[in-house]
Amino acid sequence: MRKHTSNSFIGVFIPKFLGVLFFTFFSIGLIDANKPNVINFYRDGYHAANKNWAIGQDSLGIMYFGNDKGLLEFDGISWKLYSLPKAEVVRAVAIAPNNLIYTGGYEEFGVWKRDLSGDLTYTSLSKDLGKENMHNDDIWRIWATDGLIYFQSFSHIYIYDYQKISIFSTGNSNVIFLMKVYDELWVQKISNGLYRLENNELNEIPGSHIFSRTEVRIILPFPGKQYLIGTSTMGFYIYDGNRFEKWDTDISQIGRQYEINCGILKKNGNYFIGTILNGVYEVDLSGKTVNHFSSDNFLQDNTLLALFEDNSGNIWIALDRGISYIQFLRGMDCHINPSGGTGAVYSAALFDDKLFLGTNQGVFYIPRDQLNQPGSLSQMKMVDQTSGQIWDIKTDGDKLICGHNYGLKIIDKNLNVTSSAEPHVGIYKTTDFNYKGENYFLLGTYYLPRIISADYEVINKLYDIPEPIISIQSDHLGNLWLGHAQKGLYRCRINDNINDIKLLGAFGGNEDDGLPYHLRVFKLGNRVIFLGNDRFYVYDDLQDKIVEYEDMNRCFEGIHSLKNIVTLSDNLFFAITGNGIYKFFYDGYTLRIVDRFDIGHHNLSLVNVYENAVALDDSLSLICLDNGFLLYNNNIVLQKDSIISPPHIRSVTTINAKDQKRYISPGKTGNDISYSQNTILFIFSSKNVLSKNLSFQYQLEGVSNGWSKPAKINEVLFERLPKGNYTFILRTIDNLGNHSDPVRFSFTILPPWYASPWTFAGYFFIFIMVMLSIWFMILRRYRNLHLLKVRMREEQRLHRQNLNLKKEIEEKNEELFAQTSFIIQKNELILKVKKEIDDFYNSYSGKKILSPLYFKVESLLNRNMDIDEDWKMFLIQFEQKHTGFFKHLKEQYPDLTSNDLKLCACLKLNLSSKDIASLLNISLRGVENNRYRLRKKLKISPEQNLNEFFLNF
Repeated sequence: MRKHTSNSFIGVFIPKFLGVLFFTFFSIGLIDANKPNVINFYRDGYHAANKNWAIGQDSLGIMYFGNDKGLLEFDGISWKLYSLPKAEVVRAVAIAPNNLIYTGGYEEFGVWKRDLSGDLTYTSLSKDLGKENMHNDDIWRIWATDGLIYFQSFSHIYIYDYQKISIFSTGNSNVIFLMKVYDELWVQKISNGLYRLENNELNEIPGSHIFSRTEVRIILPFPGKQYLIGTSTMGFYIYDGNRFEKWDTDISQIGRQYEINCGILKKNGNYFIGTILNGVYEVDLSGKTVNHFSSDNFLQDNTLLALFEDNSGNIWIALDRGISYIQFLRGMDCHINPSGGTGAVYSAALFDDKLFLGTNQGVFYIPRDQLNQPGSLSQMKMVDQTSGQIWDIKTDGDKLICGHNYGLKIIDKNLNVTSSAEPHVGIYKTTDFNYKGENYFLLGTYYLPRIISADYEVINKLYDIPEPIISIQSDHLGNLWLGHAQKGLYRCRINDNINDIKLLGAFGGNEDDGLPYHLRVFKLGNRVIFLGNDRFYVYDDLQDKIVEYEDMNRCFEGIHSLKNIVTLSDNLFFAITGNGIYKFFYDGYTLRIVDRFDIGHHNLSLVNVYENAVALDDSLSLICLDNGFLLYNNNIVLQKDSIISPPHIRSVTTINAKDQKRYISPGKTGNDISYSQNTILFIFSSKNVLSKNLSFQYQLEGVSNGWSKPAKINEVLFERLPKGNYTFILRTIDNLGNHSDPVRFSFTILPPWYASPWTFAGYFFIFIMVMLSIWFMILRRYRNLHLLKVRMREEQRLHRQNLNLKKEIEEKNEELFAQTSFIIQKNELILKVKKEIDDFYNSYSGKKILSPLYFKVESLLNRNMDIDEDWKMFLIQFEQKHTGFFKHLKEQYPDLTSNDLKLCACLKLNLSSKDIASLLNISLRGVENNRYRLRKKLKISPEQNLNEFFLNF
């Protein structure tokens, strides 16, 4: 594991925004130490197509990119964008040894820490500095050293000691970029020389004033404890500690022409130099250009803003538009023409120290010593008179023979091309054939297989097989196996005169033999094998039928889309699939896969339907691609010390039914999880997932006891787990089944509240209480039955008593109304009698005679009109009927007089005004006046009926 002391590479500021979602990866491998190969190409980066300023990587292998939208994180599986609270652009990124991530932008810098959820949280370090210190300041470089973090803007250098921020002023002159080399910090002042930051002082480097008219963009280590200094317009210089000397090399001229912007020293000793105008150059220690990547071949654009070497030795490139990835693979040399100028490659051969390619456009060639030069494919030349589809190329002594769309083409060392007299038909395959000591060629053509002599003159057509034949193999029994271009195959034998062929059997192609419709024929060592529908077959001469080849099927079990078998050497072979190549060993006894190349993963593609590879010599093979080719070192040995790093569980999240989340530390033990939080999410990552094309496997002990299928994932969700003890086991795995040591996380889902021990104790208590309740209910029932009988007798008694009371009330009512009616009638009668006497007395002339009698009668009538006595009788009856009426009325209305109370009683009985006047011995006018006064005392509104008020009182 490589310790990072700094991870910040920042490019020159270019005020331009690009928002196209486009992301480019390049994966590059080696045949020797100088020739990388482009193998990966992606277009699915999340916000990666924005301007990218800086790159960093933590010890867990997670990549970080500062771009126009924030901090971009990539774990080899997925992307995640984090935005700053203030600044949007992240121009600088550095990762400290403790995996804290420091970023900077416009008027802002701070630190990111990973919380229990696995996400990064941001803490601003610049918020307390004051606006006057950070006004219009952009952080361009960040360096992490032992115990200190340096944040550099043009006007200040901010130093953070993990406790506080101190501000280092650059004086009257602004600085350009802070650079780190040999654990030293260098900086250039604008229009001035170079300075070394030592003990919080800037000490000028003697003689560096020569850079006052340019910008120093990079300072890198150089052999002999020297310094390689790259400028924007003056090329490169070497500084030995005393003086500066020009590094007069190819790259120096390139730097002056295309403006150097960034650079790194790779662990293999080569430099990667990024320019503003022409992409990136790989340069060796002599200054010679080894490789060049630009928009003319692979990059999205030519403006490089940062370069970074990850812990696998691969190169990341931050571009003005996108991110590129250059991966170095052992034993691989890739030659790709993105423009497709040479076409799809179908076959190849080494001839006369040149590499010849058979493509769908013709035969191309290049001297072998030019293959290591940058842009080698652009130097490929077409052989005259070979334009058209080329199916097969092979050497024959001092000749090169080509299966062409229009027949057989013969090329000599002077590149002269001749055509055989026949056939004038397309030739798929040319196969060597020895018969009775004589050498011949068997030709698989568009129609009718042919036999030609070694001098390409004598031609025999094999009329018994009037079919297009794409492949021909011979076995130890003298059989010829002819593979049809579209369906099955034929077993044949040539006659002694070599002028005819005898068909012995047909297989596949709907021959009702149980074999696949399409069968292809290959040679595995000295044995002929057949392939169809991802199954291998061999010929059983004793049964005269084709049977399954169990050893091969066992070796390639689970591998799909098998297309071709290619011999590399006596014991090494390629098995080619639709998007990958398996290298396997077979010596006649042992059969095993030793390596795999995932062509599809690297975003390359083989030629569809005609997937092929060619053994150029004992040590070198060529893999045909639809826009170029790969060169592979056959003798490469798979590294046994290439240990797969175990995965790292980044976060464990529990989720309830309401989607509420809780987080658990992945390193915690004794994890008891509430049943309500029984949905568990694991998020994880691993080193080298991208570079080694790793996948993840997992299992959950307690649910399943087998590993899941390998998958490109970074999280697993287990929903609604039942109570119990569980162990989550995770490992990384490569394409050959090699896996890392597993990591484990044990946890317990607690029982639900209704199934816990305390709850069961509660259940028992409730059961006892229920049983006691039932017992008491039974006792109560019997008691209630007894009480019911008593109650029924009591109810009957009360019913009788109630009837008596009702009868008494009715009698009282009758008495009250009778008493009231009697008083009213009596008073009315007395008043009438009194009126008649008064009228008679007043109209009689002899009043003196009648006066004694008149007054005596009047006195008698007045005595019988005793209102008080009548009222007492009325009151007795009224109180019996309406007990407490006067008391309650007097309590609520204390201002009521006795006359008012009398009127209230009459109104309670709902008497008419006339009856009230008779009862009280007053006139109707007096009754109305009394009603009016009573309404005012009771504060009753005119709309309310006075009688109804007392009826409801």
